[in-house]
Amino acid sequence: DKLMTSSMACPALPLCGLAVAEAERGLPGVNERLRALMTKVGLDSSTSFVVRMTGCPNGCARPYMAELGFVGDGPNSYQIWLGGAPNHSRLAEPFMDKMKLDKMEETLEPLFYFYRTRRLNAEESFGDFCARMGFDVLRIYQKSYVAPPSITQLPRVGVEMEAFEKLKEIAERDNKTLSEVVSEAIRKLT
Repeated sequence: DKLMTSSMACPALPLCGLAVAEAERGLPGVNERLRALMTKVGLDSSTSFVVRMTGCPNGCARPYMAELGFVGDGPNSYQIWLGGAPNHSRLAEPFMDKMKLDKMEETLEPLFYFYRTRRLNAEESFGDFCARMGFDVLRIYQKSYVAPPSITQLPRVGVEMEAFEKLKEIAERDNKTLSEVVSEAIRKLT
C-alpha cells in the first residue's frame, strides 16, 4: 500500500524523552484506519498521500512538510497539519489542535469526502487540494458535513443517452442531483 510507504514517524515513546504521544508504534494502526476511512468515502485504493507522525512538536519525522501531519501534543492527542506538497515544496499549516486519536475518523471523514468530490482531477493531491481550498472552507465543510447514505445496496437503472442528457441538464439547471430529479419525475408520474 503506497499510503504505508509514503508515511514516516519518529521513534517517540518509549525511546525519546521529549515524546508526549505515540508515533512509530502508533503509525501502522493510524494508516490502517486512514485507508479504511478513504475506502469508506470512495477514494480509490491507489490514492495515497504523504503522512508524517511525531510524538512531540520537535518534528523529527518532518510533519510540517506532510500532506497530513500528526504532531503529538499530549497522550493520544495530536495537532493536525494539512496542505504540504507531495514533493515537499510547500509547508503544511496547523489545521487543528488537540485532536484525540479516537476522534480521527470523525475529524478526517469530512475532509476526505470533500477531497474526493471536489478535487480538480484525479491527479490533484490531498495537500494541494487543502492548500487550494483554504482552511476556512475546509472547517466550514467539516462542521456542516453530513455523511452520505450508503448507496452500495441501491439498485441501478439504465436509461437511454438522450434521457440521461436531459436529466443531467435539469439537475444542473436546478442545482440538484440526478437522483433527486429522477425521484421527482417518478413522483409526478404516479
